[in-house]
Amino acid sequence: MKIATLILAAGSSSRMGKPKQLLPWGNTTLLGSAIQVAKNSSSDIVLVVLGAKADLIRKKIEPFKTDFIVNEAWEMGLGGSIAKGVSYLVSQTPQPHAILIMLADQPLVTSVYLDELISNYQQGRGDIICTSYESKLGVPALFDKKYFTELALLQGDNGAGKLIRKHRKSSFSLNAGDKVKDLDTPEDYISLKAIKTKSDP
Repeated sequence: MKIATLILAAGSSSRMGKPKQLLPWGNTTLLGSAIQVAKNSSSDIVLVVLGAKADLIRKKIEPFKTDFIVNEAWEMGLGGSIAKGVSYLVSQTPQPHAILIMLADQPLVTSVYLDELISNYQQGRGDIICTSYESKLGVPALFDKKYFTELALLQGDNGAGKLIRKHRKSSFSLNAGDKVKDLDTPEDYISLKAIKTKSDP
């Protein structure tokens, strides 16, 4: 069963004031860490969608030897980046059986957690395996191939959550606790680095 992981990293980091994808994190950068996490999971393919500052960021991720594409219309919202990434993955032969969507700015997500999502899908718990937090359902989330067409049609700010809500009866959710905290501001960065430091061995 072929699983692909799609990392969304196209945003402009407007609230951070600089590309958060390149913020130091551990022994690498925020995006580098997300790539390492995805590659250390049982996913078979890892694809990164870039957008704002794509040329600068691309140079920094070259050492990871990871496939990437650029969403030139990144300003139109997250939905377009998902659509572009899914369309690219669907064009590959053989097609993946499922696509796991994750964000580059949730640095506390681990490869162990991604494997939990994948394992629950492989066990037939649902056609969508998603993450529950703050009374919402969202990413990281894994989608069976039956949803590829709908994912490839997403636009604007409509992200994966829209599909999860639409197909709630076919979804199974896992609680990731603090792992899914987003990093959007300098204050978030300081806070999440402190959490990481406490949890590091």
